[in-house]
Amino acid sequence: MADEEQEETSEAPKTPEEIEEEALEKLGLPFPTARVVRILKSSFKKEHQIKADVKISANQLLGDILTDIARRMDNEEFFTLSIEHFNKAARKYKTVDLQAKRVEKIKNLLIKQKTELEQAIMEIEAAEF
Repeated sequence: MADEEQEETSEAPKTPEEIEEEALEKLGLPFPTARVVRILKSSFKKEHQIKADVKISANQLLGDILTDIARRMDNEEFFTLSIEHFNKAARKYKTVDLQAKRVEKIKNLLIKQKTELEQAIMEIEAAEF
């Protein structure tokens, strides 16, 4: 009896974060929410508080991406799937960053050309007077 009382009193009251974490885990998300939050926070440069709907959406997105990759890998004719099959299936997710970098490079090039054109126009207009 004394052991039971000691176990009951040794439990500390749960923090709001712990209560939220338990509620999120009951949703049946594809990944442990705490791990998803750690990944998000490790990428932040500044301190941020993450709302529950963001945690849920990030977790679901990761699950959707992995499901899509698995379906693409399932189309392979091979019984044993290798890293090449995974890379092929995940290519569209890996190239998003590359595409963004290409767009930024083109944008910077166009800004530079615009500046050069404006400068040439100013020189032509100055020469006319």
